[in-house]
Amino acid sequence: MNHMRKHRIERNLAFPSEEFRAKVRTAAKQRGFRTEQAFLIAACEHELERGDNAEAMDDLEARIVATLANVAREVQAKLRYAKMLRFAGQEVATRNKATLEGVLTHGKQQ
Repeated sequence: MNHMRKHRIERNLAFPSEEFRAKVRTAAKQRGFRTEQAFLIAACEHELERGDNAEAMDDLEARIVATLANVAREVQAKLRYAKMLRFAGQEVATRNKATLEGVLTHGKQQ
């Protein structure tokens, strides 16, 4: 037996319709709840948990999106850096080639 004092809540719960109330009563019986109230409390608990989970999922999604954005930025920077290195390499190669040609032609002339 549960000796913890349960807070009594006003029982005048307004159902949207008699039909809805009948559905609740039937569902409570079918699912093995002792009372409509027990069923309603379980439904509320479920809804609250679902809310928390949805928030947690939103947070997780936001974190994943942020991480992906950071990774994308890093990759872009690395690509840009690689491009700069390639350009620099081409510059050096072109200059060296010119210098080399210069040396060779000068060498021939002497």
